[in-house]
Amino acid sequence: MKKFFGKFILGFSKILNKIFEKIISGLSFVVDLLSRFSIYLILLGIGIFFLGFFAIPILFILLTSYVFWIIIFVFFVLPFLGKKFISFLKYLNYTMCEYLNDYGNYLIGNINSFRNFNEHSKMYYKKQQEQRQREREQRQREEREQWERRFNSFNEFFTSNQSGFYQNYNSQGFYNDYTNSYSNYQDPYVDFKNKFEKCCRTLELEDYDVDFYKVKLQYRILAKKYHPDLNHDKDATEKFQEINSAFEFLTQENIKRYKEIIKK
Repeated sequence: MKKFFGKFILGFSKILNKIFEKIISGLSFVVDLLSRFSIYLILLGIGIFFLGFFAIPILFILLTSYVFWIIIFVFFVLPFLGKKFISFLKYLNYTMCEYLNDYGNYLIGNINSFRNFNEHSKMYYKKQQEQRQREREQRQREEREQWERRFNSFNEFFTSNQSGFYQNYNSQGFYNDYTNSYSNYQDPYVDFKNKFEKCCRTLELEDYDVDFYKVKLQYRILAKKYHPDLNHDKDATEKFQEINSAFEFLTQENIKRYKEIIKK
């Protein structure tokens, strides 16, 4: 009887997982569609605003129309709530199905013990953190490779043309020659230096002579200050994203490269 009930739970878990996947897929499609339409509505609103004098009566008509507020709710509020709801469904799907699988296998005798619901909940958030970490590392790797390509390309160009093809190389990375003009050839070393210093300013670091420990400490302070769940300012989300981007760039490797560049 115990094994039969365990098999029933495992089967129910599979069915529940399929139901969740269908609901999440359908909601994701609807939310994505509404979000796409909302972009066009924003552009339309900007167009109306730039009509100037004619915008005032149009805005008055819109604000007093219940159709306008329905559109706002459907295309702006629902996508936001929908994303939150989809995130909750993913959490529920993982936690419930993993718990049922665990419990079903325990009843059948495949495992000696099973985790409770709260333990699976913690596992879900741990997996989410690991996934975000992998994505962050992937972005850092891709950006590092992009900088390496730019540096290598620039060094090859510089080496192949140093025999007199150009003169008057300036600190902004531009070239002027009597026979050739490379007026828009940007120096990646200057770009890297500028981006590094901008990221330091974003993290409100006192100077550019930093180490990774100092960067990490300052990131934690600002991330807590501007996290959208804690800070409800309208600009908090954008600021939080800027802080994350700056922290991703200020790796130990990039700190070392910056110090090498300014020594030259």
